[in-house]
Amino acid sequence: MKEIIKIVIKGSSGYCCVDDAFNDKVTITSESISYEYAPMVETEINPKRKWSYKTNSPIFKMRYDTLVSLMPGVTDRNIEEYCTDIGGIEFVITYADKTKFNETFWVPSDYFEPQFKVIKSMVPECEYTPAVLLTSEDFEEDEEDV
Repeated sequence: MKEIIKIVIKGSSGYCCVDDAFNDKVTITSESISYEYAPMVETEINPKRKWSYKTNSPIFKMRYDTLVSLMPGVTDRNIEEYCTDIGGIEFVITYADKTKFNETFWVPSDYFEPQFKVIKSMVPECEYTPAVLLTSEDFEEDEEDV
């Protein structure tokens, strides 16, 4: 397998009212993670968000290596699926030789739960979970809290 040096995951809200519509992007390397969230209509309760963290932590590097080991679950997907009422999840994977894998999947985020679970563990505790990474597991936890 070729060495992966950067993983970018882009998401969008899909079919919904404009007040809830958004685009977001998570960028991960072996030493950093960053996030950008851009709502279509910015409000006080739904502002643009942007953060970035750089680290030399061996734990972060270990989690990055785990994520890389799960990338064949994305790059080797041979099943063509399509949902019309959700936003796409775009993966842009950059390899050490500067070649890229770039594909948009029109499926629920649960299809990438193993990969997203690792990435969520890399997000600093003081930040919200990036919208593109939210799976049904995140919403089930919210329902239990009520």
